[in-house]
Amino acid sequence: MKKYLAMFLMLALAVACQKKEDTISVSPLKIDAPAEGGTYTLTVTASGDFTSNPDVTWVTVSGTTVTVAANETYEGRTGTINLHCGEASTTVQVNQEAAPKPKEYTELAGPANSYIVSAAGDYKIKATVMGNGDAGLHSSFPVTSTAISPAGAALVWEEVEGLISDVQLKDGYICFSCANKDGNAVVAATASDGTILWSWHIWSAEAPKDVDCGTWTLMDRNLGATMTSGDEANGLYFQWGRKDPFSRVLAFDSGAGEGWYHPVVGGGDDEANAEVHCIAYSVAHPNEYIAKSNRNNDWLIEANQRYLWGINWEVDGNINFQPFKSVYDPCPKGYAVVTPNCLAAGLRENTLNSDGSVSMFGGKIVVPGCSFIYNGGYGWWDGANGHYAGLWTCSTSWGNTENAFRLRTNEDARDNYDRACGLPVRCVKFAE
Repeated sequence: MKKYLAMFLMLALAVACQKKEDTISVSPLKIDAPAEGGTYTLTVTASGDFTSNPDVTWVTVSGTTVTVAANETYEGRTGTINLHCGEASTTVQVNQEAAPKPKEYTELAGPANSYIVSAAGDYKIKATVMGNGDAGLHSSFPVTSTAISPAGAALVWEEVEGLISDVQLKDGYICFSCANKDGNAVVAATASDGTILWSWHIWSAEAPKDVDCGTWTLMDRNLGATMTSGDEANGLYFQWGRKDPFSRVLAFDSGAGEGWYHPVVGGGDDEANAEVHCIAYSVAHPNEYIAKSNRNNDWLIEANQRYLWGINWEVDGNINFQPFKSVYDPCPKGYAVVTPNCLAAGLRENTLNSDGSVSMFGGKIVVPGCSFIYNGGYGWWDGANGHYAGLWTCSTSWGNTENAFRLRTNEDARDNYDRACGLPVRCVKFAE
């Protein structure tokens, strides 16, 4: 009996003296952190006290709180947190994204009021010079310098949702991203209070082709057109002398409107609306359509503004090219609004087509039956057959200071018309 009791006591003592096993577990086993870093909490279950030791300097641990510092490099990185409890151990893997690389913007050639973008990408345009620069100034204009100092940038309107994004001012440039979509948009440089200092047309489409018409080389499409046939060939519409376009895709609304639209302002009492019927207002409100003045059927009541697009017919007469490209000319760099002489030459060999378009220069140039904004309001004149081919020229007309020359179907290239109306523009190669 004593023998068995002694054996039992020895066995109990051996069990009591056996070392307790060390254990440790942790959750989560992996942390995926963004480039900007962050703070994370571990859930640790251990048989006793434990330690946590990261193998990288950008990870720190205090108790069960893990802090991942921001990654300022352009490469992702990985680290490990080693946890120990006695002889037991486990690890937590920490992965962190790379810092986003800054965009590399392609500068578009300028200066100009319109820029062609033919591929998706990131672009920039100079935002410290109005339109076509000081070479485009005239003594009759209300500005004597084209230098501006913007504080910001903004998207004014776009025809297609998501066409233009990430509009911002950087180092004197308006930077933006253009999607792989056809369409038009307007971006602007703004003052600190949001006032628009100047704006530019972004024309996203395949690059227009040049068409050799002898004395003149014209674009194969209207300004802003994304195709050379169908409704997409109509392009954008302009009030004569204004640099900023209007889109038929957007609604014209004299009320509150929704989304992107063209507010209609002015008209009526000239004195009450004097601050609207001027160049300064048109520049600060590029998306607004200025209805005709009661006094003169013009959007403008400022005196002596006959060089806005380059030719004052009463002084310059019938010339093939304007003497200078105005700061208000809406065409891209290297082009200007077509002259009456050019269109008149084109009509010498013309065909009025069944769809209302007009073929000129023996069929080399086709002016679509695009209709126009009539009577200085925001109604559309589609012609008797639902189509009407028309274009503005760069010249004011004879006698009437409120009129300018336009192409009227295949009948006349020097038709007097109210400058408050909206017509398309065709650009001609111009040596700046």
